[in-house]
Amino acid sequence: MPSDLPTSPPRFFMYEEKGIIYRYERHSEFASLAIIFTNAVQKKGRKPDYFPADGVTKIPKDVVALFPGDLIVATWIEMSADHRSLLPADLETYFQHDNFAGSFVADHGARVYCSMKLEPHQKGEFAFTRVLVQNLGLSEQRTGRLIQRLLEIETYRHFAMISLPMVNEIKPQLTKTENLLSQISKEMGHIGNTEPTEVLQHQLIQITNVTAKIEKISALTSYRLAATKAYDALVRSRIKELRETRIDNFQTIAQFLERRLVPAVRTCFAFQSRLEDVGLRAQRSNTLLRTRIEMQIQIQNNALLSSMENRAKQQLRLQEIVELLSIAAITYYLVSLLSYLLKGVKTEYLHLDRDTILAISVPVIAILLFAVLKLVRKSMDKE
Repeated sequence: MPSDLPTSPPRFFMYEEKGIIYRYERHSEFASLAIIFTNAVQKKGRKPDYFPADGVTKIPKDVVALFPGDLIVATWIEMSADHRSLLPADLETYFQHDNFAGSFVADHGARVYCSMKLEPHQKGEFAFTRVLVQNLGLSEQRTGRLIQRLLEIETYRHFAMISLPMVNEIKPQLTKTENLLSQISKEMGHIGNTEPTEVLQHQLIQITNVTAKIEKISALTSYRLAATKAYDALVRSRIKELRETRIDNFQTIAQFLERRLVPAVRTCFAFQSRLEDVGLRAQRSNTLLRTRIEMQIQIQNNALLSSMENRAKQQLRLQEIVELLSIAAITYYLVSLLSYLLKGVKTEYLHLDRDTILAISVPVIAILLFAVLKLVRKSMDKE
């Protein structure tokens, strides 16, 4: 291997050695390695020898061993300037099965035949999907774009389907959560406005637990489902860029993927829609229960405030009675003081009898005390 290879994985790197071109590209979720053998298709008689049995043995094992991560997709593309019209029987010989698609692409600039079925390596090291390209006269730039699109279609369709096993595994949990939420909703329908707050709080705890489970499922699946949506859009975009035209007796690549990729992707989208719907239902139930609990608390608070108001009124009445009694007591005390005072005054200085004076002083003192009490209350109310 050459000594000028980068020491750390770059975003994009390409070099050529011994007639082999190595093209490395790093993406957000994966890295791709294209090993291009120039003029690799040999002729067997007058016909090109496509997909020879010893073809995979030519892959440099030391380069593949250095490639990081797990193998997700392996695609074997054979291309030559072959203008022969191939029949399905010919493709069965090359692909060793009858599950394939074929079409004109790039404005009839090439024929492409795709096998979407994996053909394992004889030692079990690789599992390839095979693609046969008959180049009918495309330029180097258009040929490169065509190969790039074919590789991207194959790669993106695999990554679009990564969510399917996860969805099938988590789907029973979502179904169980849906059933639990339906049961709680039915119980909520039988709860009246007079139910105690403890019953509503118990229902709220159940709804909160269901919401937590939904959020957990959403956290586990949201990224992968979003990636599936993005990869599905990329596959559709790349198929559109092929500008396919149908070949007689063959289904197009778009038709092939429509029957295989679309059901899996729609299953993932349906799961995502169910998850969002369950989340909204749980949120509405949670809001409804919280509203009911707040209403119950407000009713209890109003009852408590009414009780406190009644007690305050009773205390006010008792206070008024005590104040009246205190006026009587203070009046009695002041009249007693006045009687002692009058005993020290000589009779000739008094125009009235002592008892008469005391009798007159009782209402006068009581009225004065009542007036002073009113003034004190008014000053306290202002404060």
